Amino acid sequence: MAILGLDIGSKSIKVVQLEKRGDTFLLMAAGVTAVPGNGLESDNERDIVGVAEAVKKLLSDTKVTVKQVNIVLPENKVFTRFIKLPYLTDQEVDSAIAWQAEPYIPIPIAEANIDYQILRRVEPSGGTPGSVEVLLVAASKNLISKYMKVSTFADLEVVNVETELLSLVRALAPQDQTVVLVDFGSSSTSVGIVRGGQLSLSYSIASGGDALTRAVSTSLNLGLPQAEEYKRAYGLDENMGGGKVAEALKAVFAQIVDEIKKALQYYKTEIGDQNPVSTLILAGGTAGMPHVVLYLSQALGMDVLIGDPFVRISKDTPLDKSFVAYAPLYGVAIGAAEQ
Repeated sequence: MAILGLDIGSKSIKVVQLEKRGDTFLLMAAGVTAVPGNGLESDNERDIVGVAEAVKKLLSDTKVTVKQVNIVLPENKVFTRFIKLPYLTDQEVDSAIAWQAEPYIPIPIAEANIDYQILRRVEPSGGTPGSVEVLLVAASKNLISKYMKVSTFADLEVVNVETELLSLVRALAPQDQTVVLVDFGSSSTSVGIVRGGQLSLSYSIASGGDALTRAVSTSLNLGLPQAEEYKRAYGLDENMGGGKVAEALKAVFAQIVDEIKKALQYYKTEIGDQNPVSTLILAGGTAGMPHVVLYLSQALGMDVLIGDPFVRISKDTPLDKSFVAYAPLYGVAIGAAEQ
């Protein structure tokens, strides 16, 4: 069965059609286009229709052949919380979530769609009562409604809805390690700690690719388009551009690194996993910037690599070289299509 993964970000729209073939997937179609106007940041019906028209054109241009789609909600617009409950049955967990959710969600329960996933059960032992670890996810009904409208206008049938990090976990995270996923978006950076293939902690940082571009623009007195070019070409390489671009970028990256460290410390102290976080896996457009891997590896003292969302996609498929070059952009859409 073939299915679509649709990732509508603040700046770009990515779509991937995959077909399951045994333990791998065959890439049937893929493409990216710019988000028109104000995108889904707006509640204006005209903007929502504009996004839908862009999606519909992208589906036509990439020769997508199915209507069933898994859609992805932006991490910085949803609320994901780790909750530890007493040792309960599945039915008791379901009942407990109904009254446990409200303190964790900063919007009225009546305005939210809530879901959860049981991560782990710790059996009672040696006088300890045991516990159930739960990942709680909530999104506003208004946010989901906009994505559903886009899908309807684009003649798509929504099968599943999930968050960006949950999709990335499926595409990038190993099943036998504890790793941190860092997804650089345009307006924000998402951090997820993944234990044994399950998302255990989600954290959103209010700095992304746009903040990096603005830092270069301000520091070097450049227009935003030229600053974007310098950012992509020179990155954190101190030997390029006289080191000025790297210096400007490091001011923002230092803040991102501090936030990643906070997430790692919270995971260690609050969740109490004995397995160390072994590796950081990068995704998103900024992941391909020069010297990002080296900088983060040195700043965090751990192995850092760029995630390969094509790891379970048949290598017999002829992939256009320009498409493969932008592989980090497609992690979320690929993970959604693999669901």
